[in-house]
Amino acid sequence: MGRRRKRSRPRLVPKRKLPTVFQCPACGATAVSVSVLKGKEKKVIVTCANCGLRGEYEYNQYLHPVDYFSRFLDDYEAGKLTVISKQGDENNAENEG
Repeated sequence: MGRRRKRSRPRLVPKRKLPTVFQCPACGATAVSVSVLKGKEKKVIVTCANCGLRGEYEYNQYLHPVDYFSRFLDDYEAGKLTVISKQGDENNAENEG
């Protein structure tokens, strides 16, 4: 008598997730984060925690943080972004000089 054939188990394929922290085009550190502010003024702020490079954009519900980072890169290459220095760096510069 023959046995019943065993069913093969379905393989679990992990879903790929979009990144949340990105690499800075100015300093090269992996420290760029995207903050979505959904208050009165709906805007998105993309900042580098290392060098202080910053960009602000209008919030669109259909865009993901990756899309805002790509706009951030385009603005950096076009020269539209400004570097905001940290307060601690200003105090250190005054003490040294």
